[in-house]
Amino acid sequence: MVLTPTPPKLGDDIHNVQFPTKLGDDIHNVQLIAHCQLFILIFLTILFTATPVKAAVTPGIDSIQVSTGFIASKQAPPPFWMWANKNGRVSMDNASSIFTRLRINKHPDDEKEFDWFYGADVTARTGSPKDIVWTDAYAGLTYKKFKLTLGRKAETFGLVDSLLSVGSEVYSQNAPTIPKIAISTNGYIELTENLAFNAYFANGWMGTEQYVKNACVQQKFLYIRLGDTDPDHGINFYAGLHDLASWAGDGQPSSFTDFWRVFFGRAGGSNAQTTDQQNALGDHRGTIEFALQQKDVDRDWFLYAQTMFEDGSGLRFWYPGDFLLGISMVNKEKGSPIARINLEILDTRYDGNSLSDIDNYFANGVYSGWVHQGYAIGTPFVPFIQSANYQYDPLNRVQVINGAITMRLTKLINPRFRIAYIQNYGSFTEPLPNSQKTTTIATDITNTTPIAQGWTLTQQIALDASQSSHPNPAIALTLTKTLN
Repeated sequence: MVLTPTPPKLGDDIHNVQFPTKLGDDIHNVQLIAHCQLFILIFLTILFTATPVKAAVTPGIDSIQVSTGFIASKQAPPPFWMWANKNGRVSMDNASSIFTRLRINKHPDDEKEFDWFYGADVTARTGSPKDIVWTDAYAGLTYKKFKLTLGRKAETFGLVDSLLSVGSEVYSQNAPTIPKIAISTNGYIELTENLAFNAYFANGWMGTEQYVKNACVQQKFLYIRLGDTDPDHGINFYAGLHDLASWAGDGQPSSFTDFWRVFFGRAGGSNAQTTDQQNALGDHRGTIEFALQQKDVDRDWFLYAQTMFEDGSGLRFWYPGDFLLGISMVNKEKGSPIARINLEILDTRYDGNSLSDIDNYFANGVYSGWVHQGYAIGTPFVPFIQSANYQYDPLNRVQVINGAITMRLTKLINPRFRIAYIQNYGSFTEPLPNSQKTTTIATDITNTTPIAQGWTLTQQIALDASQSSHPNPAIALTLTKTLN
């Protein structure tokens, strides 16, 4: 049995209802199982870390990393920065939890024409009906500049700051990873001295925790890069298109012909929904992206822009409308206290400048919300309200200013500061007037301290404050042992 919250009045504190939760029938039994599995992983932690470092360097393993720690917040869910972009590892069902995480991987050798790789990342946690969360469980092959990947894999998509950005508008690292079969280039492939491309195509399975059970997601992108590869001089220009589509699933067209209809954005056949016969088959969304990188010896600058689409009207990127703008500075001077700075502005209030129908971002009449296992797949700044049968309604009119900075003060103090100013104007179907919009400020400080050979201690303090609820502070400590 799944308990779902009653949809609130749009004037209520959106921050308190924005993130869907699911409660199991017997939380005590589930937590007991979680504790047992947690202690098993803690035992493995002691076993691994008691082994000399050199013993861990064995063929077929590049690194092993084991972490254990806790999160404690005043109320559930924990503050925004405690759970956002964690691939669903942090539960929003309870205010506090204990966790242990194990990561192991092997990277492909770029010097080899043919090689293999794999990765596993599993977290055991308390305070949630799902006591085990797999972030990575993949294996793959590389051949020259191409690779085949099967399974779950956490990845950064889009032209964004890979370390400080909250992520692409349509696909961040917020939700649990989706199992996929992916064929892609291994980064950018140079066609000429000043022209390169990066391509990706995948088909994934969304599982049964969806409004349409066993739905698939088709993902593809193509980016080009102009400019040379000198890391310390010159300018690079990037442009690309990232497209995603929910399709297939129980009761929906899923033939090989339908696969290609989704791929090319064609209308559905006679067995499709009426709307899919009139439009493209499946629930499509994506981004058109541009970026400019200026490289120098002492620092790099990266300016990027995304505009979102859900139909042909959104492809008219030359009209001002919904967007993500970002700028980053990477400081290469090792003696400087500032290592990296990022600033982003997100605005999704203009429904794609559609001349007829509203582009109701992250929602669809067939597949419901753009959600995986209760977490937003796109930007975590867009919240969802859950109702029965895994239906999710997005509060998708947001305006956000997000900033982050990483510093290197001493060997022990290297903090990262983040702050987000989030304004929510409801949804396109039920918009809130400016006088009733909700405002949330989310902040956090994270510091990772090396304490011994291969050992680090990560400290995090976070706070959410909104206009109609009490402040929600939290603290987290994580002890990590790395074997390379």
